[in-house]
Amino acid sequence: MPPHLLTIKTNSVFRLLRNFSLDLGLVKNVHVVIINVGTRIVTVRFLRGMSGATGIYVDSEDILIPRISFSAALPSGHTLMQRQFPLAPAYSTTLNSCQGLTLDIVGVDLRRPIFSHGQLYYYTALSRIRNQTHARLLFRPGEILTTNVTYHEILV
Repeated sequence: MPPHLLTIKTNSVFRLLRNFSLDLGLVKNVHVVIINVGTRIVTVRFLRGMSGATGIYVDSEDILIPRISFSAALPSGHTLMQRQFPLAPAYSTTLNSCQGLTLDIVGVDLRRPIFSHGQLYYYTALSRIRNQTHARLLFRPGEILTTNVTYHEILV
């Protein structure tokens, strides 16, 4: 059973789990820095990247993220309530969740197979960056190529 209590520390990097406002850029998978944690609201700031030689920086505008409540009626007549902040730690992200985003830096670990039929997934990752020099690929020692996987029995 997962822990029922999660401690969110200030100055840690999280990503949003849902869209809030397209106009403000509050969309799914945007990285934010936690500024303050309250009972019902978390204060965050956008995490921006590649500002010349300064690297990554944090916006100065505070954004309030509300706690979301979910309820479900059980057959026994009881109501199950769940409350959560739509945030997840931003250690890394999957290639599928990067589709539609423009990223500043991409790192792809190709030491193990990460492909499915007909999809060279690192192509998806590399097509998300602004500049090809901001991509890092990690191959097995002595290798500099990878192959696309095709299952011919599926094509018939």
